[in-house]
Amino acid sequence: MRSPILFVTTLLLAIALPAASRAAPPPKAFTAEYEVFQNDKKLGTGRIQLRALGNGRWELMTLSEATEGLFAAAGVRREERSQLRWAGDVPETVEYRMQQKAAWSSREQHLVVDAGTRRARSTYKGQTTDLPYSAGLLDKHGVTAAIMSDLAAGKRGEFNYTVAERRVVEPQRFRTAANVRLRTAIGTLRAIRVERVRESGDGRVTKIWFARERGWLPLRITQYEADGESLEMRITAIR
Repeated sequence: MRSPILFVTTLLLAIALPAASRAAPPPKAFTAEYEVFQNDKKLGTGRIQLRALGNGRWELMTLSEATEGLFAAAGVRREERSQLRWAGDVPETVEYRMQQKAAWSSREQHLVVDAGTRRARSTYKGQTTDLPYSAGLLDKHGVTAAIMSDLAAGKRGEFNYTVAERRVVEPQRFRTAANVRLRTAIGTLRAIRVERVRESGDGRVTKIWFARERGWLPLRITQYEADGESLEMRITAIR
């Protein structure tokens, strides 16, 4: 049985910034609530929070919980936390943790990036892998904060990023696709849709709508699978 909460990871893909004329400052802090849907049927709830930790560090947290059907009965719950720092105008991961639990299984991942020693180390399923370090290296979850920062700095077009995955580091690309007015539970808001550009041709499509007038926080996150299924987070409240 595939957990619908897993799609949140795909959303939060790590990034290394493109060249631009304006610096990318840290994004604005926020806490937002979401509903999670599969093929337009509600499956659970979610929360995304970005907060300042001090000393130039920020934490992005995403919590998703199943509240409907078999996944709710199994207690499916996923939490991800990314600590990031801004080195000038370039965000970089310091640490990332993921914990996912259900009645039938549990998963954990831990990534540590040390810019001082130029080392990155990922642990997943008990196996630790040393990854190649480069300035601006981000975890797959911390990408949301990086995109928010880029949009706030006025960057548009194609963004190229460097992503620390479980056991590899890979380049990933995103692009701004459209300016829209998006109808949500908190009103109709101006937004920019950002899409991931996939080189693999696996048929998966990821789209994120960022709010222009709410500090560029994500309003909606949708992933379309090659088999026609869709998974989505839709904002319900800002606190």
